[in-house]
Amino acid sequence: MSYHDLYDLVPRAFWNAVDGYWLDKENDDRREWERVRWQTSYIININLPKNRQVSLQKLLPFHWEKSEAEEPKTYEESKFEYEKFMKKQKLQKSKKIIE
Repeated sequence: MSYHDLYDLVPRAFWNAVDGYWLDKENDDRREWERVRWQTSYIININLPKNRQVSLQKLLPFHWEKSEAEEPKTYEESKFEYEKFMKKQKLQKSKKIIE
């Protein structure tokens, strides 16, 4: 993109270009990590018997492969986790005070 093209863009078009660039960069990174995982599994599995070979997903799981269809937590579940976290924080503070 030339200097004049950059300054002729409206803000929305500029941010669309920026978002597209970062999406492309993220896809390149994902492809590179997939390649590394495949190569590593090949090197490991070539020396293992068939019944002990490691699958790609078990060797190196990626966050983008996890199911995005997870159910959102209910209010009660969130509240329970929050209370559990707060109790843990209070215990840690009381241990620091005692020490």
